Amino acid sequence: MASAGRAGKSTNEDAKKLLKFIDASPTPYQGAEVLGKMLEESGAEKLDEKKSWGKLVPGKNYYIIRNDSCIAAFRLGKNVPEDDGWHVSLSHMDYPCLRVRPHPASSANSYVRVNVETYGGLIEHSWFDRPLGLAGRVYVRSQGGDGFEGVNVNFDRPLLLVPELAIHMNRGVNDGAKFSSQSDILPILAGSADGKDASAEFIKMLAKELKTAPENIVSFDLSAYDCQKSCFTGENGEFISAPHLDNGEMVFCSFTGFIDAGKTDSAGVLPDHNSLVIAFDHEEIGSLSDRGARSNLLTSLIRRIAFVTGGNEESVDRALANTVICSADMAHASHPSHPETYDAEHKVFLNRGPVLKHSYSQSYIESPGAAAIFKDYCSRGGIPFQEFVNRNDLRGGSTVGPMSSASAGAAGFDIGNAIFSMHSIREFGGTLDVKYATDFFRVFHK
Repeated sequence: MASAGRAGKSTNEDAKKLLKFIDASPTPYQGAEVLGKMLEESGAEKLDEKKSWGKLVPGKNYYIIRNDSCIAAFRLGKNVPEDDGWHVSLSHMDYPCLRVRPHPASSANSYVRVNVETYGGLIEHSWFDRPLGLAGRVYVRSQGGDGFEGVNVNFDRPLLLVPELAIHMNRGVNDGAKFSSQSDILPILAGSADGKDASAEFIKMLAKELKTAPENIVSFDLSAYDCQKSCFTGENGEFISAPHLDNGEMVFCSFTGFIDAGKTDSAGVLPDHNSLVIAFDHEEIGSLSDRGARSNLLTSLIRRIAFVTGGNEESVDRALANTVICSADMAHASHPSHPETYDAEHKVFLNRGPVLKHSYSQSYIESPGAAAIFKDYCSRGGIPFQEFVNRNDLRGGSTVGPMSSASAGAAGFDIGNAIFSMHSIREFGGTLDVKYATDFFRVFHK
């Protein structure tokens, strides 16, 4: 038990703040809002992509929110971008979940059920018998009916539940049962009221929560989520149980590290490097959207900053050539019950530091020179790290890294903290790893 006791001391401030961030960010919309507040507390200025930016001051944090669910922040350091490039960390805030469809509810057999679409590669059976909240963004008609505005909404309470069929009616449930995402995974909202339009009643409920009239609701993007709060677990609190650690943990660590690295020392000395951090949306479905990693956001920001600061096209190309990208997405811990799922020479454990992920097939960024930068910074910061490869006969996932590295023409590396239960409604990670990863980003962005 000695080793568990040592890990128990890791219930640190970074991990406590992570749990608060996860609970406050049930969807990317809330996540972008929370990160914006964190940045503003650091003195950051919000910019609008649709307007002129004016002068950018070195050492000051700036941020944008693109289409409500993607956020990027940057800071000019002492070094000139075309000579030193950018230190870029990329992550994503979306996760596999249940998304509400445009006709949101239906009534059958005395129950109102919410019509949902499965989003991303979720572990379906983990969503049964869980009290679910409902959150997202709603677009409401402005007063006077001229235009509309987006507002975040969060039913932060048990509102929905997907009930499992009893074993007496499904004797094979423990033998690899199959579920229909169309008919089985429909959360129950209420007992039905005969003669009423279930979708209209859903909109009334939404309007009541927003303190507006139902006819003012123009459109919405809502997701069900596990409303049980995140917590520490294990004998000494050495583990974390929480929803969407993949990839809320890397979002939190990278943005916290970016903010902390920007704090000047007692002499007012600026950080050396130019830093850029982005939390994309839509990674779990391929990143092909206006606010996904396949969008123009990364290169557009670097290009625009160059022009605002007096550069030209050559300045942009030089800056990109000197840039290093850190793609931050969670990693698979080696499961103790399933040694057949990992390479025996590359075991990965909780609470032993961030994982450098390798893939010669480029499902992760495979850039040895940039990997050396990661290892060097870990050495400087006294940060332990691990290295991971997939088995040759078992294909793993992918990240925003390779597509971003390719579009920018910049070298990079892929890292993430190790977890179990990836893509379950609730995931399981290491407490110490939160501080290790955040410390890495404090060094990387300094």
